[in-house]
Amino acid sequence: MKKFADIVERVKDLSLEEKEDLHVILDYILAEERRNEILQHHKESLGELKSGKLKFYSSPGALLKTIYS
Repeated sequence: MKKFADIVERVKDLSLEEKEDLHVILDYILAEERRNEILQHHKESLGELKSGKLKFYSSPGALLKTIYS
């Protein structure tokens, strides 16, 4: 945890322009990681669909009936 605190302190010492650049870079990194996470979930869902574990329901009532049965 000390390492994270050290990074925060170093960021505080950056100029405003450097902080803004870092913000843009972090936004890009976070978006890329989120896209990868979504892709991984998509691949897992396809696997569940092929194996028959994933089911679709035509109405909310049918889904609720399955959940509470």
